[in-house]
Amino acid sequence: MKEKVAGAIRQALESGRAGAVLFLAEEEGKLIPRLVRDAGDPAIERAYVGDKRFPASAFAAISLPAVDGVLAVVGRECDRRMMNELAKLNHLDLERVLLLGIPCSQELADACGCDHPVPPEPVAEAEVRPAEALDAPSRSMDIPERLAYWMDHFSRCIRCYGCRNSCPLCVCKDCALEREELAGKDCFPPDIPVFHIIRALDMADRCIDCGICELSCPADIPLRELYREVRGLFKEHFGYEPGISAEDRSPLSFLGEAADLGAHE
Repeated sequence: MKEKVAGAIRQALESGRAGAVLFLAEEEGKLIPRLVRDAGDPAIERAYVGDKRFPASAFAAISLPAVDGVLAVVGRECDRRMMNELAKLNHLDLERVLLLGIPCSQELADACGCDHPVPPEPVAEAEVRPAEALDAPSRSMDIPERLAYWMDHFSRCIRCYGCRNSCPLCVCKDCALEREELAGKDCFPPDIPVFHIIRALDMADRCIDCGICELSCPADIPLRELYREVRGLFKEHFGYEPGISAEDRSPLSFLGEAADLGAHE
């Protein structure tokens, strides 16, 4: 797969389909994001295609203003979904982004419980089947037991903001988690469960289940389980699943439009 990805990067640059390509490269034992504009750049041969992930979509949003024309991005299906949501939030112009999709390994898909491990039109084919959903212990609990389960996990929170800061889709200029009247800005550890409920509800129509928040959590809180449950309820009641389409908008998007209209009255 490594050779095919390198070939796809060179082809995108040589053909003029992209003015630059963003990918993760192996550099002296470390993984470094690289932005290359020359098909002869030696970093292309070091393109990384393993199971370690980084938020390619967030780097794309940052890098795009520095690129003339189209930016190609080596990423996974979860990156494609992130890009769709970032576009809806006006943080990315999809007409200027080309995804060079790579499939996840079966091991990574199983570890994530991912039902979409292969992006459309991948640069390399792979026999990867959709994984079974991960177990959600809280789902079978009654309400008092479920509350105790989550309160126990939340009690370990050190308010490092790792979940928010690592999330490519946490892009609000005014973060509710820093508002004194909502989440007690100077409270360490944070008030529970309010802090985590605010973020879970805020991500219900944006989370695409990449799991980067959980990977970033030093307290090992099962954030992915929490957001999956909230996301599932949102889909059940509103029929909307984040990231699937670049055109379908969240049923809650009208709230921002109403606020904008009110501001101009």
